[in-house]
Amino acid sequence: MSTPISPTTTHTGTCLCRAIHFTVTGAPTAVYCCYCRDCSLGAGGPCQITARYPRSHFTLHDTDSQLRTYAITDTTSGAPKHKYFCGRCGCTVYTVPRATEGGGVVVVRPALIPDGLEIFSPQIECFTRCRPGWFAGCEGVEEGFEGSSRA
Repeated sequence: MSTPISPTTTHTGTCLCRAIHFTVTGAPTAVYCCYCRDCSLGAGGPCQITARYPRSHFTLHDTDSQLRTYAITDTTSGAPKHKYFCGRCGCTVYTVPRATEGGGVVVVRPALIPDGLEIFSPQIECFTRCRPGWFAGCEGVEEGFEGSSRA
């Protein structure tokens, strides 16, 4: 992250049509830049930037009941996950890795938070073997997990 985030700092993000809002409190446990096929498809680009939070630090605001879910079972990492998205605009709001369901982790997209891509800079790159040759990647961050051999 660019600057330290206090444990009481809150950030609010929203889907494209603003029907769904979420709030995260404090600093994420990690910020990832992932190049796996699932993240590239979801982002519509070479990678997806995500911030991992304990579920207890995440609050969802969905007054119009637009939240929908899609289960991805055949993932590059081999770990299934649920993507939660807005039924109106289709924007993915957050993801829950299936291994952490029932209380563990919520993964949000910093791009949905105003200035989020400045506030939450990646600390870890994942699946760098899937990164396009023309894309330089994130300078000075550690390489994370590579998961299964499927790309």
